[in-house]
Amino acid sequence: MSHNTKNNDTAYYDVLEAINDLSNDTLCVLNHLYINEGQEETFEQKFLQRNKHLQNVDGFKALRFLRPRTAGRHYIIITLWENRQAFYHWQNSAEYKHTHKHRGTSKGADVK
Repeated sequence: MSHNTKNNDTAYYDVLEAINDLSNDTLCVLNHLYINEGQEETFEQKFLQRNKHLQNVDGFKALRFLRPRTAGRHYIIITLWENRQAFYHWQNSAEYKHTHKHRGTSKGADVK
């Protein structure tokens, strides 16, 4: 279980996927994704069924996929990287562009 506190408001999340161990000496990236009501199950299925090649990317250390326990909250995807340079290298790679080419469309995991 993970939690997030903002403006004295605590939100709890369930971990849907955990790859590798978390470490305190690396870069942690959190992506907050709002999913339209009624699309949560579709989003979860698409995300969990994606190509899991991230595990083979240099500098990638771990991933957590968090589902909010309260409706209307954001999903959170946490990735842990060896360092900032490894993350930026991933973001600028052809593999990243290919992985995210359907973002914002009905084919993407973010479900529009």
